[in-house]
Amino acid sequence: MRTLRIDLTNYRPYIEALQDRLNEDGLFTMSMTDVVKIAIEKAVERMLPDVVINKTRKKYIKINF
Repeated sequence: MRTLRIDLTNYRPYIEALQDRLNEDGLFTMSMTDVVKIAIEKAVERMLPDVVINKTRKKYIKINF
């Protein structure tokens, strides 16, 4: 399978904002790639509930302080 390289340069500020927010109270530090994967997973879960996603990213665990 070929690697997908999508130019998300125009969306970088939004991805960084999401990354900062997730890293504020997450157990693991999320990379920009993980943040984009989470966003895609959430959109697919909402819009395509019949589709099962094989998650290949770090698990996001929220820490409640």
